[in-house]
Amino acid sequence: MKNINFDSIYNILENSFEPFLHRGYERQKELLNNEKYNIITYEENDEILGFLTYWQIEPNLLFVEHFAVNPKKRGSGVGTKIFNDFLKLDGDKFLEVEPPHTEIDKKRIKLYESFGLIFHENQYYQPPYNKGDDKTRLHIMCSKQLDNNTFDYLVKKVYKLVYNLDNI
Repeated sequence: MKNINFDSIYNILENSFEPFLHRGYERQKELLNNEKYNIITYEENDEILGFLTYWQIEPNLLFVEHFAVNPKKRGSGVGTKIFNDFLKLDGDKFLEVEPPHTEIDKKRIKLYESFGLIFHENQYYQPPYNKGDDKTRLHIMCSKQLDNNTFDYLVKKVYKLVYNLDNI
């Protein structure tokens, strides 16, 4: 298991994402045992102020699952520092974002675009994390332009590794 202050990370996760957008405490903590699951944190005075979790889908393919900053530190540059650390890693990067319906959604997309990610219009649904929850309509942003075949390939890889779905 990775040596990390999981409780602090989970607290930020819970305060940043609706319950249907993450696993519960125990299932989330179990991911620390998965060699393909990684966490980047930003700390000051031994306090975790933000984190980014990502999956090493393939040697040169990284998928961001969660990225969040302590609400008290948002707008302070903590998120930029974390994301820049992530961007230094080798490989293509991609993540899920909400459709651009609200100003917050649009601002988040612009932020990721400022890091060089490209918004893709392709239809994409995040599978439910928890039994009884519905799938969630999202979009993919990636560090490169994707054709439809590559987009479908990435989705299948994420569904299998991150969401444990074999039959897509």
